[in-house]
Amino acid sequence: MKTVNNKIELPDLECVTSNSSRYYVTPDGNNYPSVTTVVNWDKREFFAEWRRNNPGKSEAILSRGTKVHKLIEDYIEVGMVPAQEDPVVNSMFSNLVSMVDSLDEVVAVEAPLYSDLLKLAGRVDCVGIMDGEYCIVDFKTSSKIKQEKYLTEYWCQATAYAIMWQERTGIPVPKIAIMMVSVDGKKKLFTKDSRDLVPVLKSKIDRYNLESNQ
Repeated sequence: MKTVNNKIELPDLECVTSNSSRYYVTPDGNNYPSVTTVVNWDKREFFAEWRRNNPGKSEAILSRGTKVHKLIEDYIEVGMVPAQEDPVVNSMFSNLVSMVDSLDEVVAVEAPLYSDLLKLAGRVDCVGIMDGEYCIVDFKTSSKIKQEKYLTEYWCQATAYAIMWQERTGIPVPKIAIMMVSVDGKKKLFTKDSRDLVPVLKSKIDRYNLESNQ
């Protein structure tokens, strides 16, 4: 089991949530939108309509994802955690553990990050060392393993965290990773160079800044 390195301390951020968005208040008093809000801005109407049409399913998916994320966070911080009553949650958690344990080291978990350059903020799932390199790790739960062509928003989110981490700590992050587990018991690790999606992330930020201020 890789333990969290507690040498890097980051200031906590106040989170403010509304029906349509989330933003964080930085130590300097700036209000920065969450990474998730910005990278999914162009799909916000689609997601909102889907949630309205599938209220029960939406709540179940959110609840399951929250449980799995909390379990893996506890596992990283304190070690083994009790098994859950839900076998699907247990299966997804176990698959995530197998991938987390492949990391050389866990540097941070649920770390608050923000960027004055990007004017974004959020909490990164995990910062680790993978194959000797710093890596942003994003945990994703899904009904099935997605094809990589549908991961653009996930990659942009991880890219933003890589930029934030370097800005806050001075440590470059050359790699980003998505650890995905699905309801049907499958798992997959996706990795990329942290620079690959910078142009796409910038275009999403530009669109958000243009449309959200209208």
